[in-house]
Amino acid sequence: MLAIAAIVGALLSPFLAAPAHASGDDYPYRTDTTQAADPWGFTKRQCVSFAAWELKQAGVTLSNSDNTWGSAYHWDDAAKAKGIRIGVTPVVGAIAQWNANERSTYYPGGTATGYIQAGAYGHVAVVIRTYADKSALVEQYNMSGNRSYSTMHVKAPRYLYFR
Repeated sequence: MLAIAAIVGALLSPFLAAPAHASGDDYPYRTDTTQAADPWGFTKRQCVSFAAWELKQAGVTLSNSDNTWGSAYHWDDAAKAKGIRIGVTPVVGAIAQWNANERSTYYPGGTATGYIQAGAYGHVAVVIRTYADKSALVEQYNMSGNRSYSTMHVKAPRYLYFR
């Protein structure tokens, strides 16, 4: 899967507006099967845990110990309450966020020919590359409900700018 993502990235590189950070499945809980909480108070191998891990790698500590952040569909409200900027333009390192059952444009094969829909708990992903049309390549966990890593080219409904 990562080899395919690398090939697609290489083919699309002339159209990129911003470079990617070092992406890939560096998440320390990728083989965990316990459904236990991570150090940030999220369930391991869920999108929120992966996003918290990636933010930590960038020097931003996000804690859900008081359930402030909760499920992914709470993240925009929690961000607003904490004064974190929210917008519609992707930036490398930003968190792409979907509320419960929210749809957005999906670019399978590089063209906007589909959509993705978040589940009942919403979804968050990490922007690793941006494109001139304000779409983004994101990396994530559990988009398909199988608790695994993936990437996809999307236009998220909103982006949370932690830095």
